[in-house]
Amino acid sequence: MRLVHYALAILFLLGFLMLRAPPASAQTFAQGGGLIYGSVYGFTWDDRVVPLEWVQVTASNPNSTLFTASTGGNGVFEMYVPVGTYNLTVSPSGYVAHSSMVSVSDGSSSTASFYLEESYIPIPEFPTQMVSAIMIMALAVPLLARTTKRKH
Repeated sequence: MRLVHYALAILFLLGFLMLRAPPASAQTFAQGGGLIYGSVYGFTWDDRVVPLEWVQVTASNPNSTLFTASTGGNGVFEMYVPVGTYNLTVSPSGYVAHSSMVSVSDGSSSTASFYLEESYIPIPEFPTQMVSAIMIMALAVPLLARTTKRKH
């Protein structure tokens, strides 16, 4: 029985490895392309500069083609795009959105770094309408528990 479980686990792992998408470095474009890389930083309330994680960076061109990448834990992003001129846009929550133009030629590497100011717009953690629903549920649970104890 254990042998069957091990065989299934190995098959699942092999299937996952074979079906995953090729890495970004393996992308090729018919008209050629290049790399856009950079980093996204934000100023904090005490004027420290910190790398911003999980920020979506969007590259768009006049043909309405969109390419996206996300920053990692160190605020760095990279994406491969076809030859052309792109408008890079970042708009993370809590910061003022910023754009920059970048030109990409065949085989080139272009850099774009962003230093963003805080927007001072509060980021809601949950909708305010949920407060009343949570209060009603918090009051209903003990009442329901009390009535079910009386019946037994």
